Amino acid sequence: MATSPARYIVVGIDGSETASAAARWATVFAGKLGLPLHLVHSAPAPGPMPDIALDPAELAEMHRAYRAELLSTAERALREYAPGVELTTIAATEAPAAGILAAAEHAAMIVLGATGAGSVERWLLGSTALRVAGSARCPVAVWRGDPAHTDPDDRPIVVGADGSPLSAAATRLAFEWARLLGAPVRAVRAWSDSTAVGDSVPTALALMGPTAMVVDWEAIARSESETLSKIIAPYRKDFPEVAVEERSRRGSAARELLRAADGAQLVIVGSKGWGRIRGALMGSTSQNLLHRAYRPVVVFRDPDA
Repeated sequence: MATSPARYIVVGIDGSETASAAARWATVFAGKLGLPLHLVHSAPAPGPMPDIALDPAELAEMHRAYRAELLSTAERALREYAPGVELTTIAATEAPAAGILAAAEHAAMIVLGATGAGSVERWLLGSTALRVAGSARCPVAVWRGDPAHTDPDDRPIVVGADGSPLSAAATRLAFEWARLLGAPVRAVRAWSDSTAVGDSVPTALALMGPTAMVVDWEAIARSESETLSKIIAPYRKDFPEVAVEERSRRGSAARELLRAADGAQLVIVGSKGWGRIRGALMGSTSQNLLHRAYRPVVVFRDPDA
C-alpha cells in the first residue's frame, strides 16, 4: 500500500519558552521546504477536583479555553515571526505524546522542545519528547539551545555515518539540509578496538603466537578513515556544493558525536527505535545525545523497526 507524501511539520506547543523557541526554529525549515506548520497541543481533560467548586462541564470549558488561548498565543507570535509560513493549530485531548504522534501521521518532521539547558536540567528529557522520538515514523527534532538565537545558520550539521542503511538515510537528510542552509556537513564515524580488529586476533594467535597481539593502530586508523571516505563519497558526488569534514575517531559513537557537536548547529543520528523495554534503558547513541547535547538533535527513525 502506497504511503501519502509528507506534507507538513508538526510542532509540540506547551506554553514553555523552550517549546516557543523550537517552534521558531521549525518555521525556518517550514519556509525553506515550502511546508505548512501544524501547532499541536495535546492534554487530557482534567478529572474531578473535589477541592474546587466546579462541575465537570465547567472544568471542561476552562480546559478548552486554556488550550485555545495557548495555541492562539503561539500562532500570533509565529505569524509575526514568519508571516509567510502557513500555520494550523490542533487541540487534542489525548496524552501529549499520543496526540502529537496522531497529528504527525503524514508529517515530514516533528519538532519538540527539550526540558532545559542548565547544568542539571540538560540531563533531563521530558517523557513526551522521549516517547515521541522513540515511536515516530518520521524524523524528530528535539530542540535545545539559546531561546534568543533559534534560527538555523551556516554552522556545520553533524551526522553519524556508519554505513548502515539507516545511517545512509540520516546522512542524506544531513546533506539535503546542509544544501538548504548553505552549511557544511561534519560526518562522524566512531570505531572501537573490537570492531577494528574483529576476529582476526584469535585466528592470528593460533598461527603466529603472542606477536599477533602487536596491533598497528595507525594502520587501523587509516583504514577506518578510508572506510568513512567511501561511505561519504556518494554524497560528495550528489551534493558537490556542500563542504564536508570527515571525522573518523576511536571511541564511542555518542562521545564522538557530542565532541563533534561543539561549534555545530545540530546533530542528526539514525535510530531503530527503542520499544517499550529498550526505551526504558539508557545507553543508546540517540538517547545519550538527546539527554546530553547542547544542540538540537534530530533522530531519524526507521519506520519499519
